[in-house]
Amino acid sequence: MPGECIMRNLNTVLSKLNDRLLRLEGELFVLRSIARAALTAGDESAVRTRKLLEGARLALSDEAERPLDAATGKYVAAAIAMVEELLENPREAAPLFRVIDGGRRDD
Repeated sequence: MPGECIMRNLNTVLSKLNDRLLRLEGELFVLRSIARAALTAGDESAVRTRKLLEGARLALSDEAERPLDAATGKYVAAAIAMVEELLENPREAAPLFRVIDGGRRDD
């Protein structure tokens, strides 16, 4: 039946998109944790990392001033939010790697 084929194709696409989103979230989790560790190291590397993030904030702010299509606007806004989050006073005592509660398990 054509309707069943469409639903099967839609479910396949949604499953692939979900897998991609989970992979990206996992990568972001690790990169954010590494960035926080670099920012809280209290050494020359921490100063350099902070300067890089401040440079990224300037570049992204300039980009946000340009006329952007909706997708690029969301992309730039998300990047700005991440940089702002990282530049907030990082908590040195916070765990570097923490997995959120409520994740799915395929047991």
